[in-house]
Amino acid sequence: MIKVIIIDDEEPARSELRFLLEEEYEDIEIIAEASDGKMALKLCQELNPDLIFIDIQMPLLSGIDVAETLTQSTSPPYIIFVTAYDSHAIKAFKLHAIDYLLKPIETERLKSSIERVKKLIESDKSNSITSSQKNLKELFKDFKDKKNTSIITVCKDEKFYPVPIDKIKYAYADDKKTFLVTVNGKFYYKHTLQHLEEILPENFVRTHKSYIVNINFIKNIELWFNGAYQIFLQNEEEPIPLSRNHVKHFKEIMQME
Repeated sequence: MIKVIIIDDEEPARSELRFLLEEEYEDIEIIAEASDGKMALKLCQELNPDLIFIDIQMPLLSGIDVAETLTQSTSPPYIIFVTAYDSHAIKAFKLHAIDYLLKPIETERLKSSIERVKKLIESDKSNSITSSQKNLKELFKDFKDKKNTSIITVCKDEKFYPVPIDKIKYAYADDKKTFLVTVNGKFYYKHTLQHLEEILPENFVRTHKSYIVNINFIKNIELWFNGAYQIFLQNEEEPIPLSRNHVKHFKEIMQME
């Protein structure tokens, strides 16, 4: 039996993959699931799985961070990334022979990945692990060399779209959902505003508990009331609030003082 751990912060995604694996593969045993990176590391250390399926964008620790830590162990699992990541990352996976599945998962693509892992397990395991560790470490170096992600995947009308980060005007949270406003319209983003803030480059600044602004699109800034301001963006009618809690940092970034 191949012992598997599924790691994804979204329960529906875990459920979908669990269903596909249990439905098609009698020689696969799902021994655990994790919803964040720290939990994933703990389970991997305790249960020693043969294979993990892991999302890249997760709270606490990213899938890349988890995989990098696991490669330092004496017996790391085989790793399949399950991702809606950008095309540049996918090219890196291909280059370094690291397998990946794009969301939503296609059954034939999953089958191909599983067969690949089985062949690795059946081959000389010590050599395979050494090779896998080397490839993973090369991949992590590529990711660390890139200061920022260039693409974010967003959703609209049940379709997924890659959006270049430099096309994002601002992001905001509303009713526990996150939205991106770009030069091409508004899109839903599956993660929190906090998560988005962590991966965006320095030209994106938090102006309010519910807003992040790309300063490259600022047209002008006006004093509002009680020490707060309003930010007006290019080709946008509605102003963005700049709350008093964020004024000091914003002024430093914009060199207003």
